Amino acid sequence: MPQQALTGLKIVELAQGVAAPYLGKLFADFGAEVIKVEPPGVGDEARTLPPLTDGVDFPEASGLFAYLNANKKSATLDLRQAKGAALAERLCRGADVVIENFAPGALDRVGLGFNELSRKNPNLIYVSLTWFGQDGPYRDFKGGDAMIHALSGVSFYIGPKEGPPYLPGGYQAQFVGGVTAFVPAMGAIVGRKRGHRGQHVDVSILESNLCFTETGISSFANTGEPGKRHGVNRFIPTYPACAFPCKGGWIGANVLTPAQWQGLCDLIGLPELKENPDYSTSILRLEHADELEPLLAARFLARTAEEWFHLAQARRIPFSLVPTMAELLASPHFSERQSFGPISHTDIGTFQAPTVPFKLLKTPALCGGASPRLGQHNREIHEGSLGLSEAEMARLRDEGVI
Repeated sequence: MPQQALTGLKIVELAQGVAAPYLGKLFADFGAEVIKVEPPGVGDEARTLPPLTDGVDFPEASGLFAYLNANKKSATLDLRQAKGAALAERLCRGADVVIENFAPGALDRVGLGFNELSRKNPNLIYVSLTWFGQDGPYRDFKGGDAMIHALSGVSFYIGPKEGPPYLPGGYQAQFVGGVTAFVPAMGAIVGRKRGHRGQHVDVSILESNLCFTETGISSFANTGEPGKRHGVNRFIPTYPACAFPCKGGWIGANVLTPAQWQGLCDLIGLPELKENPDYSTSILRLEHADELEPLLAARFLARTAEEWFHLAQARRIPFSLVPTMAELLASPHFSERQSFGPISHTDIGTFQAPTVPFKLLKTPALCGGASPRLGQHNREIHEGSLGLSEAEMARLRDEGVI
């Protein structure tokens, strides 16, 4: 196995949840040593999040935690106690990068803020990945993925015309925040190699997701119109850009250019639609989607999704399958590109999960990995990195510090 691109970097992760641990995961998968600091006894809050494996006790049952924290080392320290914060400060002195997602100012109060740590480690890159950033009126607000989808403008355009706006489920907003934070963190690492000192990197999950407003803001600037929902499966700038039921499954169609529209009409056996001026442009098709949809939907029921997919792709029309999870894992494309890899955990076993979403062909990321039990690396970190004796470790355990 070739050496990973970030081998030799040391990362201290003072973070919980999804976004910041996903940032740490990207570092770990590219070979950096990532030391995850967790609260004693309870660990990262993500250890409570489903999917939870039947028959496995807390705090080791979460598949989501296992995925986010593969290839990391877990050490427990109670940062609320002065002794725990002092040990974390010593750990950060030797770090290249510190990742944190506490409320703005919270770590300053225990001596783990950027200003304090950078005095003893001037080259430290300190990444704060929070819901709303380090300043601004929202900085102290509690956040969540649904809030981000709402505040970023994404949800306003999803759902029936008459409302309500739909809120997507899951942790997409946080994953976007994590991968976004990887970019400036790596930029700071490159800058340091060019002679710059360390710096504080401030990443807002909300601002990371503003890109999903797409054309909404520029459209408002040009027209003054506040925007509107066009209905379920109706999205600017075109139609069809939606999923249709087929024989045994669904097909996703995304037709934008005139050539794609004409090819679709020929493909489904409705060439006369090409001549209708009401359907000649993408915006006009969106305006007439209610009358177009039943015509298209009836044709798609004639074949399987797999048949439509290959027929459309042969004509350079962007169709896609809408796979189940089993079909996703069985995809030959994902298999060849190692898009999924095995995540193993002592208690929950092994499962497949997405790998790093970009590739360095000469210094590739790890494909999967092992996830730590809570405090699995305590002896290595506390005794090896921090130089604690057995007696000191025993005393700190009794005090609940480790």
